[in-house]
Amino acid sequence: MDVLGFSFNAIAPLLCTVALGWFMAWRKDLTEPNMGVLNKLCFRYLLPLHIFNSTLAIDYYAEFNCKLFIFAILSIFLTAFLAWLIFTATIKDPARRSIFIISAFRSNNIIYALPLAINLFGESGVKAAAMLVPVTIILFNFFTVITMVYHSRLIYHTPEDRSPLQGALKGTAMAIGKNPLIIASILGILLSVCHIRLPGFLSNGIRQVALTGTPVSLMLLGAQIDLKQLAGNIRPALWACALRLVLVPGLILPVILAMGFRGPELGALMVVFGAPCAVTNLVMARNYRLEPIFAAQTVYLSTALSMITLFGIISALRALDLL
Repeated sequence: MDVLGFSFNAIAPLLCTVALGWFMAWRKDLTEPNMGVLNKLCFRYLLPLHIFNSTLAIDYYAEFNCKLFIFAILSIFLTAFLAWLIFTATIKDPARRSIFIISAFRSNNIIYALPLAINLFGESGVKAAAMLVPVTIILFNFFTVITMVYHSRLIYHTPEDRSPLQGALKGTAMAIGKNPLIIASILGILLSVCHIRLPGFLSNGIRQVALTGTPVSLMLLGAQIDLKQLAGNIRPALWACALRLVLVPGLILPVILAMGFRGPELGALMVVFGAPCAVTNLVMARNYRLEPIFAAQTVYLSTALSMITLFGIISALRALDLL
């Protein structure tokens, strides 16, 4: 019962916050214009401040985990590569194939990592998760753009469209360089490495604002769940969700454990590979005209089902005294 209680207390706050967002949208208290403003607020200010505050607290000389860093990079790369090979051989429709590929390697790590780390380990447990934020942002965006542009070109190729991948990658590199989450991560790391301490009033002000970042993001995630888009043939979406929530973590977690990761490091990797499909998948599918309705189904279903799968993973790891 202690194991189940621990797991429930880790997952339930996230579920309640997502459900509150959905309820607010259902009551029309959160509408599309409101959500657009709040999305910008979270992306440009609240989440960057949370990440800045978390990275600033890390002593990189004593706490930087090179093994964790390299393992995350190689694992994401290998997952994306294998997904590309497997689904290219098994799924004929380029649009649907692209969604399966990005569902395999891209998780909603940015929104889930920090609150789940706090629920599992307290504020001290955020450091490992925060350390992986820059890695996941860069790699997820890089591989997603390659996947989307390639498959979009297979469908909508025109003679004048000569080098879409080069242009898209250049635009992605510029977008990553301007990404507030990346900028916040780098600033936090630089200040920490240089042992620069902010004045107390500024540090406390940032901390108080940063605390609002993840709850607001989770509510927005719930508010964007459109149950109407779940109608129709959802069997492929369920398969994509099983891939993201069961198959990928089921294959990677034994490797993570064999590598000796435990505690906050194990929790950080668990979220990278076990969190639901990223909302960005839906945005990218719309931009590249690659089955946005199917992408929406994978995002919404995986978000709901992740509460069950993450509960099961946390319970199993807790029962084995690994978390």
